[in-house]
Amino acid sequence: MNRYENLKRQRGITTVEFALVGSVLFVVLFGLIEFGRLMFTWNVLDEATRRAARVAVVCPVNAAGEAFAKSTGAFGGTLLPNFTDANIAITYLREDGTTEADATENTYYVRSAITGYQHQMLIPFFDITLDALDFATTLPAESLGVHPDAAGAAACP
Repeated sequence: MNRYENLKRQRGITTVEFALVGSVLFVVLFGLIEFGRLMFTWNVLDEATRRAARVAVVCPVNAAGEAFAKSTGAFGGTLLPNFTDANIAITYLREDGTTEADATENTYYVRSAITGYQHQMLIPFFDITLDALDFATTLPAESLGVHPDAAGAAACP
């Protein structure tokens, strides 16, 4: 066999080697990109609970105030796919921090938490869905929509 025939035969081997190494390289590359997306998602979920709790401690304890706090926390549903105000739960707590309050007068803390959110990975050939971690923020109640004069009540519905 002469040298020309040997080189011609080697061309196909290079293609096979690239296919094997390239597929592993692309899976690792997409994995790194997906890790960045996952970190961004966790950051958004953490910030969503903080924003919702921050708004809920100054809004009235009623359906409109809670809906406003959830909408504010969810960034209007624009930052993450399938993330809406329905994924945020707001709980009003008594002085012990664990028992739910039944009136504005005995509400000392407000907790917002992420519920039911799932992150869909986008790595090709891998169909992976992760449940959100337990993100929650608890803040001490402030005005809860009760203002000495009506001038301060403009921020909440």
